[in-house]
Amino acid sequence: MKKLLFLCSMMLLGVTTVSAQEFERGIFNRLGANAAVGTEGFSFGLATCITPYLELSAGVNFFPSAKAKGDVNINAGQVSIPNLNTQSMDVYNLSKIKLEGDMKRTTFDVKLSGYPFGNSLALFVVAGLSMGGKELASLSGHSDEVARIYREHPEYTKEISAEVDKYSIVIDRQGNAEGDIRAKAVRPYLGIGYGRLVPKSRVGFRVELGAQFHGDLEVYQGGKKLDVNSALKGDDDISKIIDKLTVYPVLKFMLTTRIL
Repeated sequence: MKKLLFLCSMMLLGVTTVSAQEFERGIFNRLGANAAVGTEGFSFGLATCITPYLELSAGVNFFPSAKAKGDVNINAGQVSIPNLNTQSMDVYNLSKIKLEGDMKRTTFDVKLSGYPFGNSLALFVVAGLSMGGKELASLSGHSDEVARIYREHPEYTKEISAEVDKYSIVIDRQGNAEGDIRAKAVRPYLGIGYGRLVPKSRVGFRVELGAQFHGDLEVYQGGKKLDVNSALKGDDDISKIIDKLTVYPVLKFMLTTRIL
């Protein structure tokens, strides 16, 4: 009986040793999948090993609709138009226009994660590229006051515009103001974190903190980039986003699994 137990123990130890030896992170010999949630929205991706020190990954990120509103100045301020019937001036005092920015996008990324301690510690640094459409958010708003001016004075041809950061967005003759905020289509990415994309066990966890480098954001209207008017400087929420969001923070909580 003792010999049988000893033999079984040795066989179990042998199987465990072989299993441990079988798991090796070679060049493209392992495949993993992951799902994440964070500041880029919902993310899904695939990853593979390139030695114990490197992992290559590709993924897609879906950012749901997120809106920001701001009462934006109308830079005409006051409009005076000659009244042809009474030979007097019709004076219109313009208040602010409420603009809404809607941020909704899909991006793709390719990243290389480096593990300086190899298999002994899952601490990593990561670098890569985030790719997607240039448009980050759409802008829309309406002013009944501006629509009234153009309706009562069809002869009035001067432009009336909304003041957003350093840009002037033209309000059309129906009182609508529309545009979009754009960044570079390909954006560099750097980050750090802990956890393997291809875990040794079937399921793992990874947390990642990084930054996507947008560069200066620009405002477009009708597909054309607006000229910067340095005399303008909006203080609404949308203007602050355009002025400050040159670097987009990324925080991801990720569930990983090993397929091969």
